[in-house]
Amino acid sequence: MGYSFTSWDSEQGTMQPGSIYRVSSSDSKVWGEENLTGKDLLCGTFVTVNPNGGIKPIESANDLIHGIIVRDIYGDVHPANRQINIGHFSHGDSVVALAVSGVTLKRGDRVYIIPTGDDSGKITNVAEGNIDLGYWVERVSNGNNCAAITLGYVQSVKIETKGAKA
Repeated sequence: MGYSFTSWDSEQGTMQPGSIYRVSSSDSKVWGEENLTGKDLLCGTFVTVNPNGGIKPIESANDLIHGIIVRDIYGDVHPANRQINIGHFSHGDSVVALAVSGVTLKRGDRVYIIPTGDDSGKITNVAEGNIDLGYWVERVSNGNNCAAITLGYVQSVKIETKGAKA
């Protein structure tokens, strides 16, 4: 049985890391940045600003996130020292992010970005020690280790305190 472009996922993994799931607003952008790190980078992973120009893998929770690597002619892996597409997606728009192996995601989960190690730039649903940019899971891939994520709104709850009122 064949799958059409509108069949966003299947057991064979139609949904690929770095794919644009939905974009409809003018504030969601994709632009080229050079990978000057000498390392290959995975599609669907978040990257940070490289002080030497272009982008680099995230190395710490304090790094400034630049965006997510968008899938293009290179496929799953973007070669070192090449121009690659970095996406910046706004509220209501969605991109497919690569998940940490073994994590079970479901629609509505908040997702966090791993800031260090071999999984740097991938997403998880574990908050502790990871970076929160406000993304949540919109759709989970059945065939690949990825999920379509969209930017949520910042939510806070006022906590009632006792004492003097302003």
